[in-house]
Amino acid sequence: MQEKKLYVPEEDPYFSRPYIDVEEWREKPVRHYFVHGGFLGTEEGGTQVKFCLYFPEKEKYEGRFFQYVSPAPEDEHMSESLTGEDDKISFALSHGAYYVVTNQGGFTLTGGERLYRSSANGAQFGRKTAQRIYGYEHRPYGYIFGGSGGSFKTMSCMEMTEGVWDGGVPYVLAIPMATPNVFCPRVRVMRVLGKKGLEKIVDAMESGGSGDIYEGLTPQQQEVLREASRMGFPERGWFSWPFMGDGALMVLAPMIYQIYPQYFTDFWTKPGFAGSDPDSMEAKDRVRFVTTVKELIYKEKKSAEEIYNSVDNSWLNTLIGNNETPVIRLSELPAEDACLYHSRIRVMSGRAKGKECPIDKIEGELLNVSSAYDGSNGTDSLAGLAEGDQIMIDNSDYLAMQTLQRHQVPDASYRVYDQYRDEDGKPLYPQLPVLIAPLIAQNGGGSVPDGRINGKVIAVCSILDESALAWHGDWYRNAVRKAKDGDEENWFRLYYNDHCIHDDRAGYLDDKQHQVDYLGILHQALLDLADWCEKGIAPLPTTSYRLEDGQIKVPETAGERGGLQPVVDARANGEKSIIVKAGEPVSFTARIEVPPMAGRVTAAAWDYERTDDFSKYEDLVKEEDGRIAYVKTTHVFEKPGIYFPVLKVQSSRDGKLDDIFVQCRNLDRVRVVVK
Repeated sequence: MQEKKLYVPEEDPYFSRPYIDVEEWREKPVRHYFVHGGFLGTEEGGTQVKFCLYFPEKEKYEGRFFQYVSPAPEDEHMSESLTGEDDKISFALSHGAYYVVTNQGGFTLTGGERLYRSSANGAQFGRKTAQRIYGYEHRPYGYIFGGSGGSFKTMSCMEMTEGVWDGGVPYVLAIPMATPNVFCPRVRVMRVLGKKGLEKIVDAMESGGSGDIYEGLTPQQQEVLREASRMGFPERGWFSWPFMGDGALMVLAPMIYQIYPQYFTDFWTKPGFAGSDPDSMEAKDRVRFVTTVKELIYKEKKSAEEIYNSVDNSWLNTLIGNNETPVIRLSELPAEDACLYHSRIRVMSGRAKGKECPIDKIEGELLNVSSAYDGSNGTDSLAGLAEGDQIMIDNSDYLAMQTLQRHQVPDASYRVYDQYRDEDGKPLYPQLPVLIAPLIAQNGGGSVPDGRINGKVIAVCSILDESALAWHGDWYRNAVRKAKDGDEENWFRLYYNDHCIHDDRAGYLDDKQHQVDYLGILHQALLDLADWCEKGIAPLPTTSYRLEDGQIKVPETAGERGGLQPVVDARANGEKSIIVKAGEPVSFTARIEVPPMAGRVTAAAWDYERTDDFSKYEDLVKEEDGRIAYVKTTHVFEKPGIYFPVLKVQSSRDGKLDDIFVQCRNLDRVRVVVK
């Protein structure tokens, strides 16, 4: 393994001119001392490296800082808009830490090293400022955390520096072979199965379902679904299909065009690629529809003031270009059932002939062009397009992306790619001359993660994550174990959480019936990391799990599973699925258990008829000092139908509800058919 040259911020003259332009006491969200500044001479791409520091009152300071890195570089003030459990500033200030955030140097198309260099210098300047503000010489402990693309940055910060951060918490992990490969097979499933097929999968995995996601599907649908499952898309995670879209696929597509544009030709012409087979699903779904521009409608430019704070939407900050692109009214329309999602527009005549860019959506006869930058048209996208010009609506490239992962098979440490290898370990499909995914990782974090961490790390992953697949955590755990010669115990923990998806917001859940947030677990991991580094108190062991055919599977009970998340087993009349008559009372019971040493049950709330209201807490009967609790209630369904009552539960280390930031959540569902 090639030796890494660690980055030492004190030796970098590029950041030698820090300044402060705002320094004041603020009362919101809680009283704190605010410092804003930057580094002179660091302008790149029109953006200077800037930072915000938020210091608690001296009597509440415990000698540490938490530093957040977003998936894509954002404004340094980004955390100030957050409220409730999402409020990172208040979490830090109320737990003995000052909070550090930088703009990471802004979004540039150059090397990703600027990302961890900016973060490291922000951290070190924050230390000096803390010493001055609190009036004594000390070295504050430092902990960095970030999810999704921010996990790339967190891992790079921990691997490319030493002594800047004592520990890190990467969450919903991206790894070197993650992007864009994780999005490709899931998009193909959504296209081939359609709404009816996806609904069959969801029902099969519900309480009382068959548990067989392939039941009722055609052989072709089964084949496509099996490939995605073996690549790691969670079998129980398809409930998110109505809102997950294709993730960041169209943002990452530019790298494919830049690195190997020939792929989009090879896919349709060379043996071994799905598109070259005239009988393939791709060949049958291909659309190259020529129409005429009937009208161009120019809208006012959108304000750039919107702030993106979620690991699901932070990547929107990377969308550049297409500032003047009009909405196009079409003279003729393609077939209603054509697969046109994220296809491309190609100009066939007129002054803009040869220009092309992605399509966002087609509504009626109106075509909206995407704002995604793809390198082919820059900021003057479709400039010169006029009424009467011919254009082609072409889905060829988007179809080609959906099997890209087959053609960049990595080394054997990536076990989910075994489905693309023969008995001798050789690829079954033609391979691209270069692996695209690690280049995206390099650009996204400044280095390609390999597990050589310089500090302690706790990783937090979601079992039902649709974008950063659950097995990514296992891959990084193995990388750390290898880098540390098997000494994982003193350096690394991995916590898996069920019924959590990719998004890290507590204030917004895409599907309140199937999903809980993992923020309480993330915050507890940060606090446990601080105890590990500052007091030598080892955190709880890694969650017990196994990787089986692409799927992360955990034991049923909290005692066997471990980790930080409570586990609940809910029942209706003692069963997971029942049939009753309208007006008949139904007895609901549940057993809630917190893993040993992880805390105590704090609350439980039912939603029987999909109201999305979980505000009424049930009475708890507790055992083992609150580590185990029972709930018993009754509900009457007045109308016939199929219901999926949901019980959401939570726990905290001290068994109290007063700290909103460390409530660890989970849920369970039952099926009630009312006749």
